[in-house]
Amino acid sequence: MSSAPPGSLLWLLRWQTRGALANLTTGQRWGIGIGLVVFSGFLIAIGLSLRPRLAALNLNAPLPDAALPLLALGLLVLWTMMVAAAVNAALTALFTRGDLTLLLHSPIAPRTVLASRALGVALSAGLSVALLMVPLLAAAAVLGAWRAMGLLGWWLAAAVLAACVGLWLTLGLVRVLGVQRTRTVSAVLGSLIGAAVFLAFQVPNLLRPSGQDRGSNQINPVLDVLAGLRLSSGSLLALPVQAAWSEPGPLLGLLAAAALGLMLTVMALTRLFVLGAQTSQERPTARLPRRTAGRPLRFRTARTATLLKEWRLIWRDPALLSRTLLQLLYLLPLLAPALRGGNLAATVGVGVVLLTSNLAVALAQLTLNAEDAPDLLRSAPRSPAALRRDKWLAASLPPLGLGLAGLGLLAFRGQIQAAALDLPLLLLGVGGSALMVLWQPLPVRRADLFKRQQSAPLWLNILTLVFQAALAGTAYLLNAGQWWGLGTLAVALVALAIAYGERRSDAT
Repeated sequence: MSSAPPGSLLWLLRWQTRGALANLTTGQRWGIGIGLVVFSGFLIAIGLSLRPRLAALNLNAPLPDAALPLLALGLLVLWTMMVAAAVNAALTALFTRGDLTLLLHSPIAPRTVLASRALGVALSAGLSVALLMVPLLAAAAVLGAWRAMGLLGWWLAAAVLAACVGLWLTLGLVRVLGVQRTRTVSAVLGSLIGAAVFLAFQVPNLLRPSGQDRGSNQINPVLDVLAGLRLSSGSLLALPVQAAWSEPGPLLGLLAAAALGLMLTVMALTRLFVLGAQTSQERPTARLPRRTAGRPLRFRTARTATLLKEWRLIWRDPALLSRTLLQLLYLLPLLAPALRGGNLAATVGVGVVLLTSNLAVALAQLTLNAEDAPDLLRSAPRSPAALRRDKWLAASLPPLGLGLAGLGLLAFRGQIQAAALDLPLLLLGVGGSALMVLWQPLPVRRADLFKRQQSAPLWLNILTLVFQAALAGTAYLLNAGQWWGLGTLAVALVALAIAYGERRSDAT
């Protein structure tokens, strides 16, 4: 079979796919492959163990109406993940790569270029949930549920529709905000999607009165809410579920809608795509400095200036800030007992101690490690050790303030003794977690902070995890009246002492 002619859609798509695969490191390829094999093997083993028990059931029967709401929610979550991946992939494919100028000045039609990029975005969106889809399909094949193979058709259509939505969002945001701000917005939205899904499942827990018990037969309040919903097999919301279950009409309709949506998206966005590509290549005009009224210069102390400088740098980078502060959203369910006057002081203590210490580590990596101008700091009239101590303080103060707010709320609800017990653990967790980063410096560029090859040593990550888990266990046991929780406190102190013995920084 002859290869696709140069400049055609298939030719562009082939080289785009090869370029995307070339960007994966060997470790990432092995990690994806091992993850798929392990997860698929686990589900296949479960399917083989359940197959004799399910032999009497007709696994290929039409879905009951009671199962439609839960399955629809699951497909919606997967599609939301695809949209988030599609926005990031569209931003990279359309504006980050350096080949758009060459392609747009070539004899290839801009519509063909956009179509190839759209299909590449759809591929990236589909691969973002491959770790979930492939094992499910393997388990369904083992169980003999051949109708579940309709998930392949739904997967293809959902990836294409997610690519269409991602292209519209990306080009629209670039037109309004510009490329750099769109990159920031997409990073923030991608970080918030996972937390939003988690909090959506925790809403019933947050709203339930403190004295109300779930009941022994209730797995999750969200499932109870979904059980009360009714979706008929002919409703519009049930069509994606029926398509995933190999219903011919819904499946063909969904595939046709995806193909039509892709065609209309490419036709409608070609002009906007060319305009956005040209705008992204233009150099921004230099901003003239603002004239300020003549005022005497006021110099702050060295420590105050360093603290303000670090906090301003963090505040000016919303993408890194969103990834760093993402764990604060997971603090809300743990603070729910205090908000509604419950008596679960032990749970609140664990949440405050554990999550503030994690936040301290994340901020310490920003202030201590992610420094883009180290040469400038070396020339400052201040010792490097003093500067690193100030950076440690800049990382410790924000989580400490948030932890004090949480403990103050706990004390306001009448749990004064629990707040008093958690206060020293909060100080030790925040300060000690940031000190572990201080003692093992890892200078990196701020933009490369979250790359895997720039991560801290494995032994330090394990030691930090042991330290934080031991402090969380101490908070739980002491609030529960178990004084042998002092043993877990000793474990945390030993972990901190080991990190101090292996220190490589002269800041302490």
